[in-house]
Amino acid sequence: MIKTKYYAIPNAYFANYFKFLIGRVWKILPMSEEKNQHLKMYMESLQRELIGNMNLVEELKYDGYFITLLNKIEFLINEEYNHDICRKEIFECVELIKKLQNRYMINNEG
Repeated sequence: MIKTKYYAIPNAYFANYFKFLIGRVWKILPMSEEKNQHLKMYMESLQRELIGNMNLVEELKYDGYFITLLNKIEFLINEEYNHDICRKEIFECVELIKKLQNRYMINNEG
């Protein structure tokens, strides 16, 4: 079980959330390629979701992988970059999420 601010949730729910989160992060790449006018708003929404998770799941506040993920999204929202850098950062974000998923599934069996 994963402890949250309100109650504990089953590991399977948390695992499903990480799969969903990977999809949300991947979506940035085609939006960037298309120069989608809503990309910044999409990433700001994702950032708010991540901050909400950090407030909901206390452990995430102290997790280096999670903080790095937030930092990378912050960079993509506020800095100028080319497509190659965007691609690199998205791949790194996905790897960070996979590491988080593994960490919380192994440490919280059950």
